[in-house]
Amino acid sequence: MHDLDKRSPRVRWVLFGLAAAALAATLVTCKSVTDDALAPREPATLAANCVSECAHAANDAMRIESDLHVANEHACDSGDPKCHQAEAARHQAAVDRIQDQRKACQNNCHHQGGGSGGR
Repeated sequence: MHDLDKRSPRVRWVLFGLAAAALAATLVTCKSVTDDALAPREPATLAANCVSECAHAANDAMRIESDLHVANEHACDSGDPKCHQAEAARHQAAVDRIQDQRKACQNNCHHQGGGSGGR
């Protein structure tokens, strides 16, 4: 029984050391991150504002085009189908141009800021 008393503190210290090493190994696996997840992201906000401005400008242009299309349709003689066809083609081309401008404007929003891109 005397031998058990001498080994008991050593066994406890060894077990304590193993437990501390295991705990340290699990804590060391966490990697420090420099990005603050709760901080507002200014470039993303700027891009969102830019996309919104592009959409508003395109919507305004669409309203103007729609009003022009209605006025041109009323100006056509009711018996002249060529006038209506020409106006329909003009209107479709104008709508396509506005949509292309919207896409180009919004694509340009994603290239603003000059961020590091994960580098």
